[in-house]
Amino acid sequence: MNEYKLKAAPTAVSKEQNSQKNPKANRILIGVDAHLKSYEAARKIDNGAVGVAQSFRSKEAFLLYVEKQREQAEEVAVVYEAGPLGYTLYRELKASDIECLVCAPRSGEQKRKRRKNNSIDARTLSSDLFNYLNGNEQALQAVRVPSEAQEQARVESRQHDALVEERKRIGAMGNSLLLSQGYGSWSNWWRPKAFERLSQGVAPWIVKHLGRWVGILRELDQQIQQAKAELTQHYQGPRPKGMGAPSLAQLNAEVLDWTLYSSRRKIGCLAGMVPSEWSTGEGQRLGAITKVGVPAIRRIITEMVWRMILFQPEYKPVQKWREVLEGPNRGLKKKAVVAIGRQLIVDIWRLQTGRITAQELGLIMIEA
Repeated sequence: MNEYKLKAAPTAVSKEQNSQKNPKANRILIGVDAHLKSYEAARKIDNGAVGVAQSFRSKEAFLLYVEKQREQAEEVAVVYEAGPLGYTLYRELKASDIECLVCAPRSGEQKRKRRKNNSIDARTLSSDLFNYLNGNEQALQAVRVPSEAQEQARVESRQHDALVEERKRIGAMGNSLLLSQGYGSWSNWWRPKAFERLSQGVAPWIVKHLGRWVGILRELDQQIQQAKAELTQHYQGPRPKGMGAPSLAQLNAEVLDWTLYSSRRKIGCLAGMVPSEWSTGEGQRLGAITKVGVPAIRRIITEMVWRMILFQPEYKPVQKWREVLEGPNRGLKKKAVVAIGRQLIVDIWRLQTGRITAQELGLIMIEA
């Protein structure tokens, strides 16, 4: 005789018990290749293999996907490369209490293999994030994400530099025309007095072409002066003579936070003013500076050095290289400027963090 057993319908309690049989993952890592119209994401669950990359047509769709991952793991971490999209994705993920890292772009391995696409980028980022979080700090070059106020200050600084570069570019076009026609080089030829003299001694057809740019260049002059005045307002208080308020404001905007750097080596590396090295075994070979830091910082520091030579003659690095600076060798002068600049940014870091005083450095101070 056959015996039949009735199977009870699933209840809320039984569903909960089934869910407990499949515990959440400890950590899900997501590498994202972010673009304006698409987001390619690859997921890695705990110690498993990196999964197939998934494509999302919008940022909102990707954020919804990340929210669903929180239901499957105790921790979710996301990484993407810094780029033209800025840090909006980072801030939105942080606002949802999701760990997010931004890293510097790196495609050396892909260039070597001559294969690169969005899927490969996303999968590589996911794998690198796993190695980074497990102790390999060289796997990713993490980017320090500025606050919104810091980012605004940095944008103002870089907008000023962009205006200056645009003025140089357009001014060089006019100067090139004058040179090609045998009129020599004219400095700031668009300024009112210079252009008036130029109009009297140059062929009319050249004046016509130059006149098309005069209004643009003069407007750029006004915008640059306005931007410089706004930068000056960002730095108040005493400062060393030779270090202009706009330059210090720009330097602060690029560094973001001086207290983030714990040693002189790190702050020197930020400016890229540390020697390159190719050493093996007992042999050590040092070369030119790496220039791997922020180019804007290196430019600001270099400009400061030339002013320090004039206005801070008692500054120890200036005294150390005085003989070279007064000599005829231009190559050695450049090396001296780099050496002074490397020490200068370290001393500014020491001043900003209260490790030393201006009097101890022998600097002449001026009021705002």
